[in-house]
Amino acid sequence: MHVAIATGRQAHYRLPANSFLRRDCDVSMYTATPKNRMRGFGPDMRTHWIPAPVAMLSALTHSRTPLVLDELDSAFFDRGVAMALGDCGLFLGASSSSLVSGKAAQKMGAVFVLDRACPDVRVQQDMLVEEARKAGGWFRRSSSWFLDRQVEEYDAADFILTPSDYSRRSFPEALRKKMILAPLCGRARITGRHRKQAGSAFVLGVIGGSPLRKGYLYLLEAWKRLALPDAQLKIRTSNEIYAFSTLKQLVTSQSNIHVIEYMEDIRAFYADCDAYILPSVDDGFGMSLFEAIGSGIPSIATRHCGASELLVSERDFLLIDAFSVDQIEAAVLHLYESKETRERLGEAGILAVERLEKDGVVERYEAGIDDLLFRMSQTS
Repeated sequence: MHVAIATGRQAHYRLPANSFLRRDCDVSMYTATPKNRMRGFGPDMRTHWIPAPVAMLSALTHSRTPLVLDELDSAFFDRGVAMALGDCGLFLGASSSSLVSGKAAQKMGAVFVLDRACPDVRVQQDMLVEEARKAGGWFRRSSSWFLDRQVEEYDAADFILTPSDYSRRSFPEALRKKMILAPLCGRARITGRHRKQAGSAFVLGVIGGSPLRKGYLYLLEAWKRLALPDAQLKIRTSNEIYAFSTLKQLVTSQSNIHVIEYMEDIRAFYADCDAYILPSVDDGFGMSLFEAIGSGIPSIATRHCGASELLVSERDFLLIDAFSVDQIEAAVLHLYESKETRERLGEAGILAVERLEKDGVVERYEAGIDDLLFRMSQTS
C-alpha cells in the first residue's frame, strides 16, 4: 500500500512513517521541513517539499508571526499538498492543514486519516479564553473560517488518530466512533539517572511553551504558598508568560523562580532537576513527561496530560487533578520532603519508559496502527 503523510513540521511523524515502512508500505512524506533537518526516518521514505512560507520565516527569525498569517500558511500548505499529491491508499494529514488534501486523496480512492493530538478545537479554545482571563490577559480565538475548516476536517476524515483518551473525550460522541488511540511516547530521551552535588538547592522544573495550556497559573500560586527554603522553580518557556499580568506578577515577585527562554541542550535542564512537574490544563500528550521520567527524575502530572494515561500513579509518578493549587502544593511538598519517594519514583520512571519502547519501537503506537489497518480492512 502507498501511504502519503502530510505535515508542515516533522514533529512526531517519524512514528507513523516508520511504522508503515515496517509493514512494507511505500511511504511518501509531504512536508515543509527540509530533508537535511529530518531525523530518525527510515531510509526508504520518499520526501516531497511543500512550501509553508510563514512557518519558514518564523523558523529563520526565531520570532512569532501574527495568528492570521499562521492560519493562511496552513491553508496554503494544504493546497500545495493537494496539488502535488500522487495516488495513495492511505493519506495521513496533520490537523488544521489537511482539509483540501484529505478530500483530494479521498477522490483518488484513499482513506483519509486525520492526525489530531489536541482536544477538539472548540473545547480547547473555550478553555483558553477562560484561562487567559484568570491569568490577567486575553486569548485570541482563531478566525471563524479557520475554526470552521478544522471542524470540517473532523467530519471529512474517515478516521482520526489521537494520542490520548483525554483528547478523545473532548469530541462529540459521533466523532469518537471514528477515533483511534495511538499514544506517542517515542521521543523520550532516556539519559540515565541524574546526579547532583550534595547540599545543592532543590530544583523543580517544568517545560512548555504555552503558559495557559501548561497551567502555570496554578503552579505559580502553589509555589508562592509553599515558600520552600533552599528551593528553585525553573520554567523553560517563552516570554509569552510575561504577557499575562497575573503570571508576570507571580514570577517577578518570587526571586527563586527562573524563567529560561532557550537552552541549547535540554538534557542540561533535566540534569539540574530534583523533581519535574507538568501542571497542564490542556495537553493532548505531553512528551516532556517521558523525557523527565526517562532521565530518572521523579515527576508530577495532571489528568489533563495525555502521557499520564500510560503510567501507573504512585508507582511511576504522582498524578493530580488539573486546575488544583492544593494538589500541586501537596505533591511538590511531598517530593521536597521525601528523598525516599524521589529515589523510588526516579528508578520506577526509567523502567516505565523502557517498558513502553522496545528496540526503538513504541508498542502502544504500533497497536494503534494495527487497529487503524484492521478497521480499514473492515470498511473496504
